[in-house]
Amino acid sequence: MAASSPVVIAASPNCFLEFSPFVAYRLLPRVGITHVEVPAAPTGVGAFVPEIMDDGDLQRLKERLASAGVTPISVGAYCDLLQPRLVDALKRRIVFARQIGAPTVISDATRRLEVSADEWRKLVNVLRYLGDYAADHGVRIALETHGGLTRNGALARRLLEAVDHPAVGVNYDTGNIYYYNDDLDPAADIREVADRVFQVHLKDTLGGKGEWEFCVLGEGRVNFPAIIAVLAAAGFRGPYSLELEGRRGEDLNRAQHLERISRSLAYLRSIGLTEN
Repeated sequence: MAASSPVVIAASPNCFLEFSPFVAYRLLPRVGITHVEVPAAPTGVGAFVPEIMDDGDLQRLKERLASAGVTPISVGAYCDLLQPRLVDALKRRIVFARQIGAPTVISDATRRLEVSADEWRKLVNVLRYLGDYAADHGVRIALETHGGLTRNGALARRLLEAVDHPAVGVNYDTGNIYYYNDDLDPAADIREVADRVFQVHLKDTLGGKGEWEFCVLGEGRVNFPAIIAVLAAAGFRGPYSLELEGRRGEDLNRAQHLERISRSLAYLRSIGLTEN
């Protein structure tokens, strides 16, 4: 990695799924992570809700983040953009991202596996409109490789080419490629969209499609060195954000979650991916 352009390594509060985001924000700096995601999905649980936050609430949030020693790198605002009320909600989260200094808003396009020709045109036009709105606020929109029309790089590429907006790109989730697709290797799939990646979720898995078996980075199926090489060749320097969502049925305490993060960071260092 070129020393002149440091890689940014961040983390999602989803690394501590059962806990408040502020548990993550207090603990992550202990292992050297100071860049974080801020959850604000319109229908999310345990998320921040910009609609009910006044100026004082916003200032207190910024002060709490600063006192914890963390800097926002993205706002998680996952929603279906074929629903007009959620388009308005995403606009509010674009403003929220600007207010807290986060450069990226992450969303779904839609979780629908198929759409009609009219719905496709509507989605493309909505994303062009939101791209303009985000750019006006100094923010970018990253569509996650979740279920639906952006469940892999090739499908996301098709949508991005139709939208054709520089402020609309991808949040590539390495583990989701296995979870939402049939035996698709993210190390190959990411080549389809590497030049449009705004953020990466670092997630490993022991499972396949529909199997919630997310594990310590380097202990599962994901070929991280190959993925990172493709992204580096495309000029991507991060943020790479850990999203260690665990395995179904487990019940970990704070220390166990933090230990899993530490082991994942040690693996990243072993393959040459560090902030320094």
